[in-house]
Amino acid sequence: MELKTFRKKINKSQAEIAQAIGISERTYGNYETCKTDPDIPTLIKLADYFHTTIDSIVGHDVPFLLDRGLLTEQQNYIIDKIKNLSPQECERVDAFIAGLEEGKRQQEYIKWKFNQGDKR
Repeated sequence: MELKTFRKKINKSQAEIAQAIGISERTYGNYETCKTDPDIPTLIKLADYFHTTIDSIVGHDVPFLLDRGLLTEQQNYIIDKIKNLSPQECERVDAFIAGLEEGKRQQEYIKWKFNQGDKR
């Protein structure tokens, strides 16, 4: 199980997670150490809590899915906002991101040129 990894990423204690999903701290601790396995309803609660899939929690890699448990809270917030945008708004967001990426490339190029001694 990958529970400890998910818990550490969000800086929560075992007690906090146990309380949030309605189980004892000892039971949750046993899940993290693989002494016992959670039942399906508990796996669902854990996946919902960590904003991820049951597959991720049990260590099954599903490469075509976005594992939101690996994203920051702000990144998840942005994804939730994007889900409600129209196709035209999505195009504008895409153009904005492309502009950010281009600006980053230009900054890197300027730094590289400066480090090469070309201080034009």
